[in-house]
Amino acid sequence: MAEAATAARTSLNRAAVEELSKRFDEPAWLLQRRLEAWALFEEAPMPDPLSDEWKRTDVGRMTLDGLAPFAPTRAQVTSAAGLPAAVRSVWDEREQLAGRLVQLDSDVVHRQLDDALASQGVVFTDMHTAAREHEDLIREHLMSTVSAGEWKYLGLHGALWSGGCFVYVPAGVEVELPLEYAAALTEPNLMQFPHLLIVAEANSKVTVIQEAVSPALKGLNVVSGAVEVIVKDGAQVQLVDVQRWGRNVQMFSTMRASLSRDATFQGIMLGLGGTMTKTRLDAVMNGTGAHVELLGLFFGDKDQQFVYDTLQDHVAQRTESDLLFKSTLTDEASLVWKGVINVRHTAGQSAANQTSRNLLLSDKASASPTPILEIAAYDVTRCGHGATVGPVDQEQVFYLQSRGIPHDEAERLLVDGFFAEVLERVPSERLQRRVLAVLQSKLGR
Repeated sequence: MAEAATAARTSLNRAAVEELSKRFDEPAWLLQRRLEAWALFEEAPMPDPLSDEWKRTDVGRMTLDGLAPFAPTRAQVTSAAGLPAAVRSVWDEREQLAGRLVQLDSDVVHRQLDDALASQGVVFTDMHTAAREHEDLIREHLMSTVSAGEWKYLGLHGALWSGGCFVYVPAGVEVELPLEYAAALTEPNLMQFPHLLIVAEANSKVTVIQEAVSPALKGLNVVSGAVEVIVKDGAQVQLVDVQRWGRNVQMFSTMRASLSRDATFQGIMLGLGGTMTKTRLDAVMNGTGAHVELLGLFFGDKDQQFVYDTLQDHVAQRTESDLLFKSTLTDEASLVWKGVINVRHTAGQSAANQTSRNLLLSDKASASPTPILEIAAYDVTRCGHGATVGPVDQEQVFYLQSRGIPHDEAERLLVDGFFAEVLERVPSERLQRRVLAVLQSKLGR
């Protein structure tokens, strides 16, 4: 049996899908969904490097050759000490949380939820357990906002997701402290397929932190993740996504939030690691009065490439959205952002804005922001966009120097201030400090 499992994980094929489902004792309906997604993966071509969506992504670097679809089973752990030292930073035992879930490679190795919240019906568990214990919810919502047919790697995700995190908050329940889902990679030449599914019922409230980390591994790691956020009437969801992958990781992610009447969603994206990151982030405001805020902070160095496609989709009337993405790039790092505001003809009296600010710290770094407005409604309240790309303002540097601050330190202070506008919105001071430490190390401090 052990030999069969090893063979399955070393080959990317239909047998690997079946072995993975068997390993987690999944119901037949879920295996069938996986196999349908596998068929879509096999049929789909690799992205066209000449297409509008992919022409600024280095498609030539994308490969799955020699990668294992999942790792051997990991043992459960009860504390940070049970994790490999290289990824232990994802578990800060001093952090005040309502719950913690830790994924190591392909397995969730720790899960904990406050007893009082569990007694109120809050669910915070891995996706495999959720499929067995909350089958109706998973059948209804899994892959409901994202589709395995969207593109090749999302089909692969639908076939081979493992571990993952399911958050369910019943109507009227407010989760005061954050729930944290941490995913770590420790093996080279391994794929990971994390799936985060959040369902917030009417008038509920929750904050979820998703953090990803890996050390510098040899070879290649590919991550194809998905995030689904379903925000019912009057509910409030805050999602903080922190990406600290090692230098060898190619990260592909599809994130989509669906909002009902008077719902609120705030998404905060912090992109720091990996060699190539390609993320699609959509917020779909289906209900009247829905409100969306999307914030992003990205720091690239060496030859890192970040590509983000965002959509603020106003379907219903009197909806509001605002996006602020900020990047700092040095060495030969690059960022491409294409942001679309779509105000449909049904979305009268809506307001939307998007802003991209990009700070270049070297002559070879580059940023390519593209804001787009598509307005079909005739009576929008306000729609605007703007983008800037440039170096540190030397007039501000000169002013600080006139106050006795050396040139290099003046630039660093200005960069810190550039970060602060987004970083201060992160709901955990300890997480803020972890992110700031990465930013400062990239600045050579």
